[in-house]
Amino acid sequence: MTTVIVVLSIAYAAVAALLLNLNLATRWSGAVKTGAILLVSGLYIGAWQGHQALLGWATPGAMPEEFRVHWITIDEPDKRTGEDGSIFFWVRELDQAGLPASEPRAHRVPWDEDTAEAAQEALQTLEKGEPLNGRMSRQVLAEEEPPPQEGLDYAGAPALSGSDGFRPRFEFSRVPPPALPPKAVPEV
Repeated sequence: MTTVIVVLSIAYAAVAALLLNLNLATRWSGAVKTGAILLVSGLYIGAWQGHQALLGWATPGAMPEEFRVHWITIDEPDKRTGEDGSIFFWVRELDQAGLPASEPRAHRVPWDEDTAEAAQEALQTLEKGEPLNGRMSRQVLAEEEPPPQEGLDYAGAPALSGSDGFRPRFEFSRVPPPALPPKAVPEV
């Protein structure tokens, strides 16, 4: 995804530079100006394709401490290809009253056994139609595990949610029923 962002940035800078140069350099031949216009048109098409590639990507950034869980997808590690697994959470951050306060956002967390088990239990609860809140706490890494390297998470992948030397731990709970105001008793 970083490559797409860099390419898009270069494309927009090139468009601006080319258009400015064409407006200022009036001595150029018509063929050069036509070629530049075709190049700029190609950059617009490339920028459009780049934007399409960005839609729907999960953020590797830190998850909110408390959130409403909308869905979870678990991609286990593939032993055949050696690909690392990931767990994707579709969540909304909760405010102090425990109500969803932000737009839904997809988060990517590196796969590990404990997180996968907690996520699977939460997914089963979600499949039953029960809404869930989640809370993320960070546990210190076990002493026998080496600390993560700079810029890598605890699983050795590029820095995601656990890059600060702590292992994210997720706790899920059912959403309590809403507290309704008391009703007045009708007089007969």
